[in-house]
Amino acid sequence: MAEQAVPQQRKVGFLTRLGYGSGNLVGSGALAISASWLTIFYTTYCGLSMAQATFIYSFALIADVVMNPIAGFISDSFNNTKLGRRFGRRRFFILMAVPALGILNPLMWIVVPGGFWYYFVIYLVYNLIYTTVMIPYDALPAEMTGDFKERTYLSGLRSIFGKGANFLTAALPGVFFVTFGEKNPMAFFYMGLAFGVIMAGAMLFVYLTTWERPVDDTTMEKVDNPLEALKKLFVDIFSTLRIRTFRHLLGMYLFGFGAEWLFNSTFSYYVVYVLMLQKSNASWWQSLSPILQVVSTLGVMFLIAKIGFRKPYIIAECVIITCAIAYAACGFFHLDASSAAGMVAITSIVVVFGLGTGAVYYIPWQTYLFVADADEIVTGRRREGTFSAAMHLCGKLMNSAVVAILGTALAAAGFIESTADNQVAAADQPAAVHTTILLVLVIGVGGLSLLGMLSAHLMKMDKKNDEIAIAECERIKNGGRMEDVDPEVKRICEELTGVQYEICFGHNTVGYHTPEELARIKAELPERKALNFGK
Repeated sequence: MAEQAVPQQRKVGFLTRLGYGSGNLVGSGALAISASWLTIFYTTYCGLSMAQATFIYSFALIADVVMNPIAGFISDSFNNTKLGRRFGRRRFFILMAVPALGILNPLMWIVVPGGFWYYFVIYLVYNLIYTTVMIPYDALPAEMTGDFKERTYLSGLRSIFGKGANFLTAALPGVFFVTFGEKNPMAFFYMGLAFGVIMAGAMLFVYLTTWERPVDDTTMEKVDNPLEALKKLFVDIFSTLRIRTFRHLLGMYLFGFGAEWLFNSTFSYYVVYVLMLQKSNASWWQSLSPILQVVSTLGVMFLIAKIGFRKPYIIAECVIITCAIAYAACGFFHLDASSAAGMVAITSIVVVFGLGTGAVYYIPWQTYLFVADADEIVTGRRREGTFSAAMHLCGKLMNSAVVAILGTALAAAGFIESTADNQVAAADQPAAVHTTILLVLVIGVGGLSLLGMLSAHLMKMDKKNDEIAIAECERIKNGGRMEDVDPEVKRICEELTGVQYEICFGHNTVGYHTPEELARIKAELPERKALNFGK
């Protein structure tokens, strides 16, 4: 195989890794703090009913799902504007977030009598800003470097700062409640002010320490009119599924995260209704997770830099499946979890599970950074924003499905809900509830993890193949002929993309094309498919 020339890259130093990683204080913290406290604030201090508070929260979630592909489209196309060429098609939105998050955070926690529409607008805008910022943020490492190790470390610091955000959202509110009193609404305002300063500072740090690839044909996305723009939005988002590497990544992400989300939703029920312990036990065990995930992420980050992400992911999923079976075995064999031996047994499983969980959360978003390289072979474009939007969109749909599946399963088992006047003891629940929870752990959590492993097994993107993909794209961009492709490079390109090499680099219908381009490509397609380059 001919030696491939990898283009020179700007070096990513430790300060840059820290700067990029700090942005996940927003990614993991912004919605977590509102999910934890906003409903309580609305219904306790703002005079809103539970229905009104739920409506605000639910409407913002739906709007966010719609906003995901739009945000990806806007970011990918932003180099067509003077602002995009001046500040960057990704970093402009990072810079915009500095004042926006700094102002909106405290505004969310002000008491406004009769202020339903105030809270509705503020929270809706807050969610839309969050999505508009996080999709370009996710795409930044692929813009900054093509080096496998540097992308791995950037993604690793992002994940570690995410665990830090989880800790802050759990710990910081308590500081303000102790300082100002739990019944004082100003505690919420100062909490919002503090998070506003932290998030604005993090976004400024990201902006000052990162960069983007130069503006060229691959980063310019043009449309002739608004109707074509709408068409491009839908065509591009669905066309992501035609890239084989992305389909396998989506399997790792949705099944891996789906298993984690299902487990998190089920664990409290498991502790209370299977182990017959208090909710505080579940809370204590769950509080260990962020610490264990930081440890796991640090270890996996260096492991991936050496051997790639497929084997660590498969090992982590094996750990999750083993732990799910171990949890279920404790329930089937009626372990006395209140005994010292029982506590040690469950805590041991929690620790092992937490270490595996960190890798499962980290690796799919690290793998995402390489998908755009495979896509460039097919489309000749850089669509990091579109892929980020597609992942966020699918993730939110999967999260909703997981919660719905658990609720449906428990309802079918005859689960009896407690009310303020009638607290149902764990022992009074039907025996089917006990069995259903254990089956959800084994079949649901274990089954989803198994599918995640299968997706990882099929994934062909790794350090070596990514370097070959980048080098081939550079060769073609620099005037190299497709006919001169090395046979081994051709095989790898087709393996990564699932598309015949002869119709790659824009000679296909994947993604958006103008009507004139589409007609020309369709007319040429039969002839190009009959070609055989690299003989």
